[in-house]
Amino acid sequence: MTDKKQPEDSWVIQEKKVKPVAKVFLVNPGDEESFCGPGMIKLLIAIKQTGNVRHACEIMEMSYSKGWKLLKGLETCIGFPLTVRQQGGKGGGEAHLTDKGCAFLEKHQAFLQECQHAVQHLFERYYSDGVGI
Repeated sequence: MTDKKQPEDSWVIQEKKVKPVAKVFLVNPGDEESFCGPGMIKLLIAIKQTGNVRHACEIMEMSYSKGWKLLKGLETCIGFPLTVRQQGGKGGGEAHLTDKGCAFLEKHQAFLQECQHAVQHLFERYYSDGVGI
């Protein structure tokens, strides 16, 4: 029987690999209402990829009205438009991230990546000997 080495970022609990995953939300101070979470970032990425809010919402299996509501809510909270839109005719409308929208997305993705690295570091510190007590 060969001894398989586990990746350093996971442990085995009852024959299952375990690793930490953090979900980060931006919230308004005071009311703690979330205005930017994983779903919002996925929507922005989908808009960037498709060039269309309706198609982005379809990819995410989200209603078009909910997508617009999320997008407008985020734009209100951060104080600038994330997309520039052109209403459609025969071929449908277009939506592209503004320069500030692209910068926000890139900055937030870098922030999320750093958060995940921090969570990984903490996991290794607290569970270096496994997750058992």
